Amino acid sequence: MRKFVVFLLVFLVIAGFYPKYTRSSETKIKGICIHGEEIEKQGAPDIMGKLKEEGFNTVFLLVKNPQGYVYFKSSDFPVKYPILSDTILAAKKYGMDVYVYFPVFMDQHYGTLHPEQCMTDISGKKNSYYVSLLSDEYLAYLKKFVRELLQYDIKGIVFDYIRFPNGKYDFSEAFKNLALSDGIDFEYVKEKAYETFVYPADWKTLFVLADSDPEVRKWINLREQIVENEAQILTEYIRNIDPNIKIGVFSVARGCASKITDTDNIKETYEYQVANFGQAPDKSFPFVDFVSPMVYLNSLKEKPEYTISVVKKFKSANKKRDVLTAINPYGIPAKDANLQILYALSFGEGMILFRYPLFTAGKITFEQIPKPDFSFKAKIYTPKGITEKTFSAKNEPFYPVCNDIIFTNGFLKYAKVNIFIGKKTGRKTMLPFYKDEPFEMDTAPFIKDNRTFVPIRFVSENLGANVFWDGEKREVTIERFVMID
Repeated sequence: MRKFVVFLLVFLVIAGFYPKYTRSSETKIKGICIHGEEIEKQGAPDIMGKLKEEGFNTVFLLVKNPQGYVYFKSSDFPVKYPILSDTILAAKKYGMDVYVYFPVFMDQHYGTLHPEQCMTDISGKKNSYYVSLLSDEYLAYLKKFVRELLQYDIKGIVFDYIRFPNGKYDFSEAFKNLALSDGIDFEYVKEKAYETFVYPADWKTLFVLADSDPEVRKWINLREQIVENEAQILTEYIRNIDPNIKIGVFSVARGCASKITDTDNIKETYEYQVANFGQAPDKSFPFVDFVSPMVYLNSLKEKPEYTISVVKKFKSANKKRDVLTAINPYGIPAKDANLQILYALSFGEGMILFRYPLFTAGKITFEQIPKPDFSFKAKIYTPKGITEKTFSAKNEPFYPVCNDIIFTNGFLKYAKVNIFIGKKTGRKTMLPFYKDEPFEMDTAPFIKDNRTFVPIRFVSENLGANVFWDGEKREVTIERFVMID
């Protein structure tokens, strides 16, 4: 008898959606951001129909722009285009959910009317776009805005720009007084910020001191706390009105892979993120339903695999909170965008593309489930028509390779587990993520009466399934939802 057992799960085709590994059959979110100008220009029914064909199931609509104009009928706020109702109706027709998002502390209309409530930079200048996080009046303004939003049949609300623009803000008198009341040497911190952002503008000093200098650390902690408090106040206010609404945050995604001692590229470090933006990927916003880290490779200068690091970082911080990776295809190869989408759907609970219509989307279907080391055919649907392409699993990565199209509906995944009789160490292969990695089990497989006994939890979980044990019923449940297009 052979002395090993091989479990092979051949090329799962993640098509339509890559569903969540939970006890419900809820599918993963495949969303896209869209601005009201596009709805006004093309019409909600036309756009929703196209997005549905391309495999999206969720729309994230900007409902208040940075200038402070809203996209629904209102007598209390300046209106740009009243398109929210039409968007919701068209989305429902195609079975799509509508989430809305808005930049929380960017509102030029309000800032122009109330300049005394705007953020102040290190040089003492105020910016009408950035309203102070300490403004109770603006918080009341936002609550009124949110209450109007909740009159519409939306699935969720996402906070965008609930942070500082960068470390140059906020050095207003209000923040100075708050810092002094917390025992912070405000003038010392201001001096280090000046060196970092104004002269000699090294974009380094404050970040290097983020962990080692107690005064700088206290300043950073204060800014993080203010951001967190504002987000929590808004979250609780929304849930008091509608406890079923989903609440999320668009978050900066830097600092998920490196500490400042590990790299020369300061802009990609944890310290750069927390000192600049007042957000920390390992602890910010624990009270929301989901967080959407913005993994924009054209600005991060990273490889698609960075998406995996980001999702894992955010998941490790709060396992109960979903991670919907925000991806911007602009300025990067389409194949890298495809990989990002694959990683986001496989390691998190969904993805959000920013934004319609900045890229060419398509979908892909397979005539058969591919096998390792063989060629297989696929049909590619694009705005230009339908074409066929032959893929070689042996010579190409396990995802659609087309340089001018971003697929949102179908990807390939291959998983294999090898376990050995009498040994607690097995090996697993899961492509395209990693190759041939060992894993440990708490018991070794064995053979008794010509039957092979294996630890089912370890085998199942290493093939991407969830295992549940019901002690009362003495029942084991193994779940993995896969939809094949």
